Amino acid sequence: MTLIDDRPAQSAVLTPPERKARRKRFLSWLMPAIGIALIAGIFLLTQQILAGGLGQPREALPEEVSANNTTQFGEAGTSYAVQYQVVTLNLSERPIPASDLSMADDAQAVIAPGYGFLDTTMYVGEGGGLNGEGYFSEMMSSVTATTERGVVQRFDMQRAPVGWAEFPSAMRAVQTGSAAFGWDVDQADIDAFATATAEAVRRGEPSSWQIRATGLMGVPVSGSVDCTGEGLCTLSYSVDVSGQAVGR
Repeated sequence: MTLIDDRPAQSAVLTPPERKARRKRFLSWLMPAIGIALIAGIFLLTQQILAGGLGQPREALPEEVSANNTTQFGEAGTSYAVQYQVVTLNLSERPIPASDLSMADDAQAVIAPGYGFLDTTMYVGEGGGLNGEGYFSEMMSSVTATTERGVVQRFDMQRAPVGWAEFPSAMRAVQTGSAAFGWDVDQADIDAFATATAEAVRRGEPSSWQIRATGLMGVPVSGSVDCTGEGLCTLSYSVDVSGQAVGR
């Protein structure tokens, strides 16, 4: 009888502890392998998306952004602005015909993304603005254009609402507006509104602050801070491009 014949037969059936140990070893390398594969797949997909232009603005068509770098408020321009979350307004030549924005003579058009913000820049070119460079930029939640009798009358823009905990950021934006537009606002005004708003929130009542239009930037720009009874506050800007004069 050979040595092999002398060995006891090996059972092909694993005991429960052996099966558990084998499954544990299998999962110990399977799960990391799946994770690596997912990461690699996401990376490759992201590279393909970026290569296709998503996430960075492509060159705009004339019906999306005009030759003087003004966002169009027609269907094509609105879609472009929402997709790339950017709005540019060249206000250096006024009055502005409604057709220059792809709008009807008497109309109102709103650009507002379903999520995120609009990186909004308006250029006047008559001094004013931050650092006296004639432009103003802010992250807006919506930009609205209004036309009457074939002429653009105004642009209304809103920052995203902030909760009571972020109220100071809204007040810093007011201070920025004071520097850019010449708003007659000082720290005492801000402190008074903060106190009044805090009292209104405790009562569950809304509050608002209307900031008079000034023309440091070359066009009249007014402001409004509106807070709900829950302390949700929104800073709005109204830019009058109808040609009405205003003191600086």
